[in-house]
Amino acid sequence: MVGQQPGVSGIAKRLRQNRTAAPPKNVVLNIVECSQCGDRFAISHDCDTQDPVLAERQSAWLREQFVWDHIQENKHRPTITLPTSEEMK
Repeated sequence: MVGQQPGVSGIAKRLRQNRTAAPPKNVVLNIVECSQCGDRFAISHDCDTQDPVLAERQSAWLREQFVWDHIQENKHRPTITLPTSEEMK
């Protein structure tokens, strides 16, 4: 189902060597690259509750997190739990 599904979350997982692997039972909906260091992360949702519209919003949120990581001189975490549609309102 496409659109803002309540409770749908996702994860962003750091990619290594141009791989686009998603956890089992998940599908990669978007890949986000940090503009400062070039780290790439795959945004994935559960196969049964994938939401491309939410994945786009999560991509923008993740880019903002990358900026904050660099401002605070923190390394990006290898796996990031993404906010649900309710948390992004």
